[in-house]
Amino acid sequence: MRPSKAFQICDCIRLAKAPAFLCLLLVLSFVHTSSHAQLRQALSAEQMVNQMLQAENAAREMRQHFLYRREERSLRTKGRLWNEVVVETTDGRMHRLLTVDGKPLSASEAKAEDSRITYLGNHPADFRREAQARRDDELRLSNLLKEVPRLFLLKIDGSDGDCTRVSFTPNPQFQENSYQDRVVHAMSGVLLIHAADMRLCAINAHMDHEVEFGFGLFGKVSDQSHFSVVRQQVSPGEWKTTKINVHVDGTLLLMKSVSRDEDSSHYGFKPIPHDLTVAQAAAMVRSNNF
Repeated sequence: MRPSKAFQICDCIRLAKAPAFLCLLLVLSFVHTSSHAQLRQALSAEQMVNQMLQAENAAREMRQHFLYRREERSLRTKGRLWNEVVVETTDGRMHRLLTVDGKPLSASEAKAEDSRITYLGNHPADFRREAQARRDDELRLSNLLKEVPRLFLLKIDGSDGDCTRVSFTPNPQFQENSYQDRVVHAMSGVLLIHAADMRLCAINAHMDHEVEFGFGLFGKVSDQSHFSVVRQQVSPGEWKTTKINVHVDGTLLLMKSVSRDEDSSHYGFKPIPHDLTVAQAAAMVRSNNF
């Protein structure tokens, strides 16, 4: 509402003989809200993305660790629906399989899972190696976000709830220097950025066309490839990924598959100590206290 509207309402309040200070508070609140909205609207898409990157980098340095549940259907689960409890540590995520396709593990399966977790708890170096793939995925997404202002043309494209939509399309002036550049530069999509906190709410991206390397002899990535990540605030200042959907179809150097499928949901976040050891995380997922 414009400040002039606030003054009109104040005139009505005065006629009702309300205290004058109520009118002053009303006007100030409208002026503040209007100014805040205009400030956000004045940000360009590039400025909004850069502020989001700064906020995400700052939060990464001080992030809280959580225990949560994960449902996943992927190549890792061989197409079956796994439900797991996950405990975050500085060295990676400790997880325990609870059900498969909605059914509890058999006695022998549960024993094998407990043995696996016990081994990792006693061999933290092996745990770190096992957790490296997930850390690599997070690093790739972080690096991709950092390159967004350079790789893409950005445009504010409305809003979705509390988040501003920023669409991105390939920047024709960007010079590709690697296979990865060619794949990423063939993408278009949308970033959702929380208008108040400047945190990433979601990213949705898809391939605009098939990318071939060496006329397809060295590999290709299908134009059907896409990915999306959804994030939510789970506690003050803490945003976590709650949904991942990835479909990548391709090959590299004739034989190596770069295909990947994952559809997962994360929920039930509970804060835990930041300094948990690998052994303590193993004990926590075996405790059934979640």
